Amino acid sequence: MMQSASMTGRKRVLVAALVVSLIVVGSAVVTLVTRNGGFMVIPAFAEGTVLEVPGGSASRISIVGDNLEVVVGTSPAATSASIVLGSEGFRRDFRAKTGTYGLRLDSVSSVQAGVKRLTVIVPENGTLTLTLVGEARLILDQARLKELRLAGASSALELDASESGSIIDLVQIENITGGFSTARLGNLDMADLVIGNITGSYDLDLSGSLGRHCDVSLHTAVGNGTVRIPTKPGAQLSIGSVLGNVLSSGFVDEGSKSFLNAAAAGGADWQLIVRIDSAIGQIQLVEVQQ
Repeated sequence: MMQSASMTGRKRVLVAALVVSLIVVGSAVVTLVTRNGGFMVIPAFAEGTVLEVPGGSASRISIVGDNLEVVVGTSPAATSASIVLGSEGFRRDFRAKTGTYGLRLDSVSSVQAGVKRLTVIVPENGTLTLTLVGEARLILDQARLKELRLAGASSALELDASESGSIIDLVQIENITGGFSTARLGNLDMADLVIGNITGSYDLDLSGSLGRHCDVSLHTAVGNGTVRIPTKPGAQLSIGSVLGNVLSSGFVDEGSKSFLNAAAAGGADWQLIVRIDSAIGQIQLVEVQQ
């Protein structure tokens, strides 16, 4: 597991918001030969560079590289997204889809030891579509968004919502290959969490400060996984089809692969509804005291 930065995620977001209007151009450059024999200079940005992302309140960002730590926060003063680079070695990636701001790690920097950090500041109540290619840790720190969409995670992804104060109406994760771990997703106070496909082991932690009704949907999981459900509020988990064991100690088995946590079994309203359509592998249900 990658180590946390010495500065907390919250402090990084606050610092980034203060400098959101600054544009600093990195000094390192590389020269590429174009197809017609000419030369094109692609800048490698220095640590501390602030990049403006076009798109207004609807931001689309793609990041390619390994050992990444990406902090996402929001600012009511921001009118468009910005990226504050906490490490050197990033450069523009013009291979990104049209309308998407692309970054990639320099091939030399990507093999150097250490976590490569950056902070994304998005307008409050906006939307963010984030494509991550490579091993990454995504930290959500007081992020207030209508939608967060994670696309194209082609390696291990850790989603950390340990910090409270976020409100995100919809979190949508397309596909994850290589393993998926989470921390206290209830702190995102989501209305909906939709996950497409997971290939590899997974740990889905839904504990935290969930303040409203939340529907969680996982389409397909291939690999052994753990689903962590808080003791409160009332929660129900159902599985469509599973090829493997479901370990549900501490939960009330309603039959037909449907399970209730202690609060729901005691008569509490079902505030958290979790549905797994199809799974191949063992599923361990864990009740989290909070």
